[in-house]
Amino acid sequence: MSDQNNFEIDTMNMDGAPETLNIADKCPSCGRPNPEFKKRCAYCCALTPPRERISVRSMNLSTIILFIAALVYFAISVSLSPNYIAIGDLNETMNFSHVRVLAKVRYISEFKDKYQKRSTIQLELEDASKGSGDDYEGRIKLKAEGEVARELKEKGLLPARGDIIDASATLFAGKGYRTLSLGTAELLKVVDKSNENKTIDADIKSLLEKPDNFKNKKIKIKEAIVVSKRGKLIVEVADTAVETIPGSKPASVIVFGVDSTRYKEGQKLSINGLFVFYERGGYWEIKVNEEETDAIIILN
Repeated sequence: MSDQNNFEIDTMNMDGAPETLNIADKCPSCGRPNPEFKKRCAYCCALTPPRERISVRSMNLSTIILFIAALVYFAISVSLSPNYIAIGDLNETMNFSHVRVLAKVRYISEFKDKYQKRSTIQLELEDASKGSGDDYEGRIKLKAEGEVARELKEKGLLPARGDIIDASATLFAGKGYRTLSLGTAELLKVVDKSNENKTIDADIKSLLEKPDNFKNKKIKIKEAIVVSKRGKLIVEVADTAVETIPGSKPASVIVFGVDSTRYKEGQKLSINGLFVFYERGGYWEIKVNEEETDAIIILN
Protein backbone atom coordinates (compact mmCIF):
# COMPACT_ATOMS: atom_id res chain seq x y z
CA MET A 1 0.00 0.00 0.00
CA SER A 2 1.37 3.39 -0.93
CA ASP A 3 2.33 6.30 1.32
CA GLN A 4 -0.38 9.00 1.53
CA ASN A 5 2.23 11.62 2.33
CA ASN A 6 3.59 11.12 -1.18
CA PHE A 7 0.07 11.54 -2.52
CA GLU A 8 -0.10 7.88 -3.72
CA ILE A 9 -3.49 6.18 -4.05
CA ASP A 10 -4.46 3.83 -1.23
CA THR A 11 -6.16 0.96 -3.01
CA MET A 12 -4.94 -2.15 -4.79
CA ASN A 13 -6.82 -4.45 -7.15
CA MET A 14 -7.04 -8.23 -6.83
CA ASP A 15 -3.74 -8.65 -8.70
CA GLY A 16 -1.91 -6.27 -6.40
CA ALA A 17 -1.77 -3.50 -9.00
CA PRO A 18 -2.86 0.05 -8.12
CA GLU A 19 -6.49 0.90 -8.76
CA THR A 20 -6.68 4.01 -10.99
CA LEU A 21 -10.26 4.98 -9.89
CA ASN A 22 -10.68 6.82 -13.21
CA ILE A 23 -7.57 8.87 -12.43
CA ALA A 24 -6.25 10.39 -15.65
CA ASP A 25 -2.67 10.09 -16.80
CA LYS A 26 -2.61 13.91 -17.04
CA CYS A 27 -3.57 16.40 -14.35
CA PRO A 28 -6.93 17.89 -15.35
CA SER A 29 -5.91 21.20 -13.72
CA CYS A 30 -2.40 21.97 -14.94
CA GLY A 31 -2.18 19.38 -17.76
CA ARG A 32 1.13 17.91 -16.69
CA PRO A 33 1.71 14.11 -16.89
CA ASN A 34 0.62 11.83 -14.05
CA PRO A 35 2.15 8.46 -15.07
CA GLU A 36 1.91 6.93 -11.59
CA PHE A 37 -1.80 7.76 -11.30
CA LYS A 38 -1.28 9.69 -8.09
CA LYS A 39 -4.36 10.96 -6.30
CA ARG A 40 -2.85 14.47 -6.21
CA CYS A 41 -0.82 16.11 -8.94
CA ALA A 42 2.87 16.21 -8.08
CA TYR A 43 3.15 19.70 -9.59
CA CYS A 44 0.06 21.69 -8.58
CA CYS A 45 -1.34 19.38 -5.83
CA ALA A 46 -4.82 19.39 -7.40
CA LEU A 47 -7.03 16.38 -6.72
CA THR A 48 -6.99 14.32 -9.88
CA PRO A 49 -10.16 12.15 -9.57
CA PRO A 50 -12.93 14.13 -11.35
CA ARG A 51 -15.33 13.90 -8.43
CA GLU A 52 -12.80 15.27 -5.95
CA ARG A 53 -11.22 18.16 -7.82
CA ILE A 54 -12.00 21.69 -8.83
CA SER A 55 -10.09 22.65 -11.93
CA VAL A 56 -8.10 25.83 -12.26
CA ARG A 57 -10.30 26.71 -15.19
CA SER A 58 -13.45 26.37 -13.06
CA MET A 59 -11.91 28.46 -10.31
CA ASN A 60 -10.96 31.18 -12.80
CA LEU A 61 -14.49 31.18 -14.24
CA SER A 62 -16.00 31.46 -10.75
CA THR A 63 -13.66 34.34 -9.94
CA ILE A 64 -14.65 36.18 -13.12
CA ILE A 65 -18.37 35.68 -12.38
CA LEU A 66 -17.97 36.96 -8.82
CA PHE A 67 -15.97 39.96 -10.04
CA ILE A 68 -18.63 40.88 -12.59
CA ALA A 69 -21.35 40.51 -9.93
CA ALA A 70 -19.39 42.84 -7.63
CA LEU A 71 -19.08 45.43 -10.39
CA VAL A 72 -22.82 45.27 -11.07
CA TYR A 73 -23.61 45.64 -7.35
CA PHE A 74 -21.25 48.61 -7.06
CA ALA A 75 -22.79 50.32 -10.09
CA ILE A 76 -26.29 49.87 -8.68
CA SER A 77 -25.29 51.17 -5.25
CA VAL A 78 -23.64 54.25 -6.78
CA SER A 79 -26.65 55.02 -8.95
CA LEU A 80 -29.10 54.88 -6.06
CA SER A 81 -29.66 58.08 -4.08
CA PRO A 82 -28.70 57.97 -0.38
CA ASN A 83 -31.62 57.49 1.98
CA TYR A 84 -31.50 60.86 3.73
CA ILE A 85 -34.08 61.69 6.40
CA ALA A 86 -35.26 65.27 6.74
CA ILE A 87 -34.36 66.82 10.10
CA GLY A 88 -37.98 67.85 10.60
CA ASP A 89 -39.03 64.19 10.36
CA LEU A 90 -36.74 63.01 13.17
CA ASN A 91 -38.88 62.32 16.25
CA GLU A 92 -39.11 60.22 19.40
CA THR A 93 -40.60 57.22 17.54
CA MET A 94 -37.16 56.85 15.93
CA ASN A 95 -35.25 56.96 19.23
CA PHE A 96 -31.95 55.00 19.09
CA SER A 97 -32.25 54.63 15.30
CA HIS A 98 -29.24 55.07 13.04
CA VAL A 99 -30.16 57.85 10.60
CA ARG A 100 -28.50 59.70 7.74
CA VAL A 101 -29.00 63.42 7.15
CA LEU A 102 -27.91 65.96 4.58
CA ALA A 103 -27.59 69.19 6.51
CA LYS A 104 -26.11 72.65 6.62
CA VAL A 105 -23.83 73.58 9.53
CA ARG A 106 -25.21 76.69 11.23
CA TYR A 107 -22.88 76.86 14.21
CA ILE A 108 -19.94 74.99 15.74
CA SER A 109 -18.94 74.91 19.40
CA GLU A 110 -16.52 72.93 21.53
CA PHE A 111 -16.58 72.36 25.27
CA LYS A 112 -15.31 69.96 27.91
CA ASP A 113 -17.02 68.00 30.64
CA LYS A 114 -17.00 69.19 34.24
CA TYR A 115 -13.69 67.42 34.85
CA GLN A 116 -12.12 69.29 31.88
CA LYS A 117 -10.97 66.02 30.31
CA ARG A 118 -13.50 64.85 27.70
CA SER A 119 -13.99 67.23 24.75
CA THR A 120 -17.26 67.52 22.88
CA ILE A 121 -17.74 69.15 19.48
CA GLN A 122 -21.30 70.24 18.82
CA LEU A 123 -22.68 71.17 15.41
CA GLU A 124 -26.01 72.93 15.05
CA LEU A 125 -27.57 71.68 11.82
CA GLU A 126 -30.47 72.67 9.63
CA ASP A 127 -32.05 70.70 6.80
CA ALA A 128 -30.08 71.34 3.60
CA SER A 129 -33.04 70.72 1.28
CA LYS A 130 -35.91 72.43 3.08
CA GLY A 131 -34.07 75.23 4.87
CA SER A 132 -34.54 76.08 8.52
CA GLY A 133 -37.78 75.94 10.38
CA ASP A 134 -38.17 76.83 14.03
CA ASP A 135 -35.62 75.70 16.62
CA TYR A 136 -37.17 72.27 17.15
CA GLU A 137 -38.52 71.18 13.79
CA GLY A 138 -35.91 72.50 11.38
CA ARG A 139 -32.75 72.20 13.44
CA ILE A 140 -30.88 69.60 15.44
CA LYS A 141 -27.58 69.29 17.29
CA LEU A 142 -24.95 66.72 16.29
CA LYS A 143 -22.43 65.77 19.00
CA ALA A 144 -18.99 64.20 18.61
CA GLU A 145 -17.48 63.26 21.95
CA GLY A 146 -14.08 62.19 23.23
CA GLU A 147 -12.05 60.21 20.72
CA VAL A 148 -14.43 61.04 17.87
CA ALA A 149 -14.02 64.78 18.50
CA ARG A 150 -10.24 64.39 18.58
CA GLU A 151 -10.23 62.48 15.27
CA LEU A 152 -12.40 65.09 13.57
CA LYS A 153 -9.80 67.74 14.35
CA GLU A 154 -6.65 65.68 13.80
CA LYS A 155 -7.80 64.22 10.47
CA GLY A 156 -9.08 67.54 9.17
CA LEU A 157 -12.67 66.30 8.92
CA LEU A 158 -14.27 69.09 10.92
CA PRO A 159 -16.63 71.18 8.75
CA ALA A 160 -16.93 74.96 8.77
CA ARG A 161 -20.01 77.14 9.21
CA GLY A 162 -22.21 76.99 6.17
CA ASP A 163 -20.79 73.69 4.85
CA ILE A 164 -23.20 71.02 3.64
CA ILE A 165 -22.46 67.71 5.34
CA ASP A 166 -23.51 64.08 4.98
CA ALA A 167 -23.73 62.56 8.47
CA SER A 168 -24.74 59.10 9.69
CA ALA A 169 -25.45 59.13 13.43
CA THR A 170 -27.57 57.68 16.21
CA LEU A 171 -30.70 59.62 17.11
CA PHE A 172 -31.58 60.22 20.75
CA ALA A 173 -35.06 61.69 20.91
CA GLY A 174 -37.75 62.14 23.52
CA LYS A 175 -40.45 64.59 24.39
CA GLY A 176 -38.99 68.02 23.73
CA TYR A 177 -35.44 67.02 22.81
CA ARG A 178 -33.51 65.55 19.87
CA THR A 179 -29.77 64.96 19.50
CA LEU A 180 -27.60 63.11 17.01
CA SER A 181 -24.52 61.27 18.28
CA LEU A 182 -21.65 60.60 15.88
CA GLY A 183 -20.09 57.14 16.35
CA THR A 184 -16.92 57.59 14.27
CA ALA A 185 -15.28 60.55 12.56
CA GLU A 186 -15.51 58.86 9.14
CA LEU A 187 -19.33 58.97 9.26
CA LEU A 188 -19.25 62.74 8.71
CA LYS A 189 -18.35 64.02 5.25
CA VAL A 190 -18.35 67.55 3.83
CA VAL A 191 -20.12 67.39 0.45
CA ASP A 192 -20.15 71.11 -0.34
CA LYS A 193 -17.84 73.79 1.03
CA SER A 194 -19.36 77.10 2.01
CA ASN A 195 -18.37 80.57 0.93
CA GLU A 196 -19.98 82.01 4.05
CA ASN A 197 -16.83 82.00 6.17
CA LYS A 198 -15.77 85.46 5.10
CA THR A 199 -16.08 87.86 8.01
CA ILE A 200 -18.13 91.03 7.41
CA ASP A 201 -17.36 94.22 9.29
CA ALA A 202 -20.49 95.75 10.82
CA ASP A 203 -21.83 97.88 13.62
CA ILE A 204 -24.86 97.19 15.78
CA LYS A 205 -26.98 99.89 14.13
CA SER A 206 -26.45 98.31 10.69
CA LEU A 207 -27.17 94.82 12.04
CA LEU A 208 -30.52 95.86 13.47
CA GLU A 209 -31.60 98.11 10.59
CA LYS A 210 -30.92 95.54 7.86
CA PRO A 211 -30.62 92.18 9.63
CA ASP A 212 -31.34 90.09 6.52
CA ASN A 213 -28.10 91.36 4.97
CA PHE A 214 -26.13 89.74 7.79
CA LYS A 215 -28.34 86.76 8.70
CA ASN A 216 -26.36 83.56 9.41
CA LYS A 217 -23.10 85.25 8.43
CA LYS A 218 -19.91 85.76 10.39
CA ILE A 219 -19.60 89.38 11.44
CA LYS A 220 -17.03 91.50 13.26
CA ILE A 221 -17.86 94.47 15.44
CA LYS A 222 -14.68 96.44 15.93
CA GLU A 223 -15.89 98.23 19.05
CA ALA A 224 -18.97 97.83 21.27
CA ILE A 225 -19.73 98.62 24.89
CA VAL A 226 -21.23 96.27 27.46
CA VAL A 227 -24.55 97.69 28.67
CA SER A 228 -25.73 94.74 30.78
CA LYS A 229 -25.15 91.10 31.69
CA ARG A 230 -27.91 88.48 31.56
CA GLY A 231 -27.15 85.24 33.30
CA LYS A 232 -24.00 83.20 32.83
CA LEU A 233 -23.77 83.09 29.01
CA ILE A 234 -25.14 86.44 27.81
CA VAL A 235 -23.99 90.03 27.65
CA GLU A 236 -25.81 92.90 25.97
CA VAL A 237 -23.74 95.34 23.89
CA ALA A 238 -24.32 98.60 22.03
CA ASP A 239 -22.34 100.79 19.62
CA THR A 240 -19.88 103.11 21.35
CA ALA A 241 -20.06 105.95 18.82
CA VAL A 242 -23.84 106.35 18.60
CA GLU A 243 -25.33 109.29 20.47
CA THR A 244 -28.66 108.70 22.15
CA ILE A 245 -31.35 110.97 23.48
CA PRO A 246 -30.85 111.52 27.22
CA GLY A 247 -32.91 108.99 29.15
CA SER A 248 -33.33 106.68 26.16
CA LYS A 249 -31.68 103.30 25.75
CA PRO A 250 -29.23 102.78 22.86
CA ALA A 251 -29.92 100.08 20.27
CA SER A 252 -28.30 96.91 21.53
CA VAL A 253 -27.82 93.27 20.63
CA ILE A 254 -27.33 90.09 22.66
CA VAL A 255 -23.99 88.26 22.57
CA PHE A 256 -24.53 84.58 23.41
CA GLY A 257 -21.92 82.00 24.40
CA VAL A 258 -19.69 84.11 26.64
CA ASP A 259 -18.61 83.71 30.23
CA SER A 260 -20.35 86.85 31.49
CA THR A 261 -18.32 86.86 34.72
CA ARG A 262 -15.28 87.96 32.70
CA TYR A 263 -16.86 91.24 31.63
CA LYS A 264 -18.35 94.30 33.29
CA GLU A 265 -20.71 97.07 32.29
CA GLY A 266 -19.02 99.93 30.46
CA GLN A 267 -16.25 97.70 29.13
CA LYS A 268 -15.37 97.99 25.45
CA LEU A 269 -15.12 94.83 23.35
CA SER A 270 -14.28 93.66 19.85
CA ILE A 271 -16.63 90.85 18.83
CA ASN A 272 -16.42 88.11 16.19
CA GLY A 273 -19.39 85.77 15.83
CA LEU A 274 -22.36 84.50 13.87
CA PHE A 275 -25.36 86.81 13.50
CA VAL A 276 -28.56 84.76 13.89
CA PHE A 277 -32.20 85.17 14.82
CA TYR A 278 -33.19 83.39 18.03
CA GLU A 279 -36.73 82.40 17.19
CA ARG A 280 -37.85 81.26 20.64
CA GLY A 281 -36.80 84.57 22.16
CA GLY A 282 -37.83 86.62 19.12
CA TYR A 283 -34.61 88.63 18.86
CA TRP A 284 -31.33 88.83 16.96
CA GLU A 285 -28.11 87.77 18.63
CA ILE A 286 -24.42 87.23 17.96
CA LYS A 287 -23.29 83.70 18.76
CA VAL A 288 -19.65 83.42 19.72
CA ASN A 289 -17.29 80.62 20.64
CA GLU A 290 -14.76 81.76 23.24
CA GLU A 291 -12.49 78.85 22.26
CA GLU A 292 -11.68 81.01 19.21
CA THR A 293 -8.96 83.48 20.17
CA ASP A 294 -10.54 86.43 18.35
CA ALA A 295 -14.14 85.78 19.47
CA ILE A 296 -14.05 88.44 22.22
CA ILE A 297 -11.21 90.91 22.70
CA ILE A 298 -11.30 93.33 25.64
CA LEU A 299 -10.29 96.82 24.48
CA ASN A 300 -10.08 98.65 27.83
